[in-house]
Amino acid sequence: MLELIRQKAVSARSSALHHFLSDKQAFERASAGPAVQLIARDTFVAETSIKLDQLVTEVKSLGRELQLVKGDISELRDEAMRSQRFSEFIDREYKSRASKLDELSRRFDYLKSRFDAIDGNSKGDYQAFRDFESVSRRLTELGAVERQFRDVSKRLKISAAVFLASVVGWLVVLFAL
Repeated sequence: MLELIRQKAVSARSSALHHFLSDKQAFERASAGPAVQLIARDTFVAETSIKLDQLVTEVKSLGRELQLVKGDISELRDEAMRSQRFSEFIDREYKSRASKLDELSRRFDYLKSRFDAIDGNSKGDYQAFRDFESVSRRLTELGAVERQFRDVSKRLKISAAVFLASVVGWLVVLFAL
């Protein structure tokens, strides 16, 4: 039986029973005692000794099994801690992304309100601006409006200057007479 156990492939994690069975002392016979007739007390002592040896063997196997269980528990604890840290990392990433998305949404709403104030389009119909070409066309139109505004402003300043010069001329003529 010991040879069968030795031939069996040992896995990375072997049970305490496998260690017990592969232990050479588990299947060795006790040395033969004296060949004389034993009295009742000697028989009791011999049986108690055998039972104590069996109990010690069981305690050793339970100790080995306990060590394996302790190892398993520590591995599970480490895995649980890793899982918890990963879960916390995922939660932090989710909150970070959500806050970035909220910030982006607030900025978009702010820019939309500014654009509506400039454009005068309070409905917010932006379906026409789905590609760069239409946005570029709209910016060109706004640039043309800005240039026209500057031209009108310049003409107004010139007209105001001419009007002021004419008023000053009339006042000079009025006081000169």
